[in-house]
Amino acid sequence: MENVNVGIIGLGAIAETSHILHLNDSENVTIAAVADLDINKAQEIAEKYQIPHSFQEAEEMFKQVAIDAVIICTPNQTHIPIATLAAQKGIHVFMEKPIGTDLQDVNDYLELAKAKDVLTMVGMTHRFRRDTGILKEYAEQQAFGDVYYAKAKLFRRRGTPKGWFTNKALAGGGAMMDIGVHALDLAWWLMGNPQVQSITGKTLNGLGNYQTKYTSSWESKNKKLNAEHVFDVEDFSSAWIRFKNGSVLSLEIAWAVNGEQDGNIDIELFGNKGGATLSPLTIFKEENGLLSKTSPLYESSIPFKAEIEHFIECVQTNTTPLIDGNDGYEILKMIHGIYDSSDQNKEVSFD
Repeated sequence: MENVNVGIIGLGAIAETSHILHLNDSENVTIAAVADLDINKAQEIAEKYQIPHSFQEAEEMFKQVAIDAVIICTPNQTHIPIATLAAQKGIHVFMEKPIGTDLQDVNDYLELAKAKDVLTMVGMTHRFRRDTGILKEYAEQQAFGDVYYAKAKLFRRRGTPKGWFTNKALAGGGAMMDIGVHALDLAWWLMGNPQVQSITGKTLNGLGNYQTKYTSSWESKNKKLNAEHVFDVEDFSSAWIRFKNGSVLSLEIAWAVNGEQDGNIDIELFGNKGGATLSPLTIFKEENGLLSKTSPLYESSIPFKAEIEHFIECVQTNTTPLIDGNDGYEILKMIHGIYDSSDQNKEVSFD
């Protein structure tokens, strides 16, 4: 496949500031149609970027326009229903994280996608950062030996998003489902995607709907979703995840906390031959009987651009994406394990 006709569903900030921008910069890509429940928004975006078709419903897009691939940027709960409609038409799917909210629904979709030979990619943008790519190369070259322990942390001081993110019916969860999914995925990937054995987790709403002055946070552009300002999800999560290869991951996530704010996802890896931290990228080794500490030099990249270019290349060459549907399922399974452990106040195990 040379030229790829792409449809975009859900025209919030991520669609306009990232996906449309980078798709238009990509060779052999045509944005054939856009869709949004706010039809005025869809028409406005279509006119602004000279996109030939605009719709209110995804189903109408799929019926009326020849689409090779779709990018889904809608609330979490809608990812799988839309992806299922696409897969039924043989349309390849890119969806923003998480892959979905219900494990059985995700499993059913993945079976359909496999039967229809449809590619699925989940938007785990941090895998496409230059520093994480360098760290992954070190790990794959066994620079750290057996990684037996890892830590992943992302704290915001006052960063609870506004809009549908705090409504469990739409988001499927709170801080863990929103930003924790990135930290969990990144640490798990750097550890080599080990199989989960058991999870002890705790989630709670610590600061809730705070009224702190002179602060700002991400806000959904769709003001109609969660117009009632429902806040029934956690803003803090922590977990201890054991894997079947004997390694362990400690995970700490917060939208809002009375403490220092992290500038980015903080990852630490500890192995029997070396270790590393991500923010900033530092490699720890013992060489010639001496301790060493190395800070690699590199030019930064544009992760969102690299991510979307990777998806288009996978569609053109029919190759499995770096973060496919199965990885998305495994991450969602672990997130559910964290919630289940917290609800049951005990460790939960996996077969």
